[in-house]
Amino acid sequence: MDRKSGNKSERLLAVQGLRAIAATMIVLLHAQELVLNYATTNSLAFTPLRHLPWGAGVDLFFVISGFVIVFASSKLFGAPGSRWEFMRRRLIRIVPLYWTALTLRVLVLSAGALVGVKAFPDATAIIASYLFIPYDAMGFGPKYPFPILDLGWTLNYEMFFYVLFALFVVLRREQAVFAVASVLLGGILIATAFPLENIALHFWFQPITLEFALGAIIALLFLRGAVLPSVVRLAMVVAALSLWLVPVSWFADLSGPGFYTWPRVAIWGAGAVLIIAAAVLGPLEFKSRWSRALAGLGDSSYALYLLHPFVFILIKVALGRITVPQILCWPLVLLCAGLAITAAALFHRYAELPVIDFLRKVTAPRIRPAPVESTR
Repeated sequence: MDRKSGNKSERLLAVQGLRAIAATMIVLLHAQELVLNYATTNSLAFTPLRHLPWGAGVDLFFVISGFVIVFASSKLFGAPGSRWEFMRRRLIRIVPLYWTALTLRVLVLSAGALVGVKAFPDATAIIASYLFIPYDAMGFGPKYPFPILDLGWTLNYEMFFYVLFALFVVLRREQAVFAVASVLLGGILIATAFPLENIALHFWFQPITLEFALGAIIALLFLRGAVLPSVVRLAMVVAALSLWLVPVSWFADLSGPGFYTWPRVAIWGAGAVLIIAAAVLGPLEFKSRWSRALAGLGDSSYALYLLHPFVFILIKVALGRITVPQILCWPLVLLCAGLAITAAALFHRYAELPVIDFLRKVTAPRIRPAPVESTR
């Protein structure tokens, strides 16, 4: 491997590391919520770090996803049968774990319904959740059509992006990316000016979906060999972190269970774009033991994102039987995150990867396309 390609590989490892950071941000957000609820119930003082944008981990995920999809599809653009091959790969990567998490959620809701704690969702809510169709399964209202596993709202965006991308992957790479970006931007502008009554379309054409397109454009620059000076990339990271410290609540209504509007894209999304661009558009050393470990964690980030709520359920059960002193509240946050990370890594290695490998083999086309390097 020559020096240039080696450095390119290191920058892709950095993307994996950023995926790990994105998932950990979400886990830490929810771990703090768990400990806050415990502290409140037990009259303990605990103050979460609310000034840090933990929720921006989702925006980081979306930009990374746009980048990875273009990079991983390099050999598919304009190729015969590329639409079906693209969707085959995406479905194998996304669906098995998501359906596993959804099934676990159904089992949890069933147990809750049996003891009268939770209401069991109707059949439409369950089917819509499995099919990635935005539907108000959680009762939050039409503005927040979350599936029965509320974290799945991000997967509803992901799958929408995949289907849209599949429509244009038959074009040349640049044409496909700009076609997808144009459809997203046009749809968002129309939906902003004339609010759509259809719940699914209203959800899909929120400004946050533009983050996928921005990640895809970064991938085009990366594949064309664009390089930014180190001082510029450092300034981009500083600018991104500074931007993330701007309270989104100054510009957006955060009273609902979620928000996907222009202020989010302008602050959290722009910060994510700057960080990803800084990581991939220039030389990068990613060889230390810690950086490689972070990249390894990125491999299991999808499992970490979807499965950590179930780890937290077990932690809640344990907390109901023991007493944690106030001084240990923050260590408890870190313990929750650590247990979730460990469980996700084990599940990824011993369950998720074998299933993915099996499905790839049984669904592989008879005439295999040229191998495509992937960071997912």
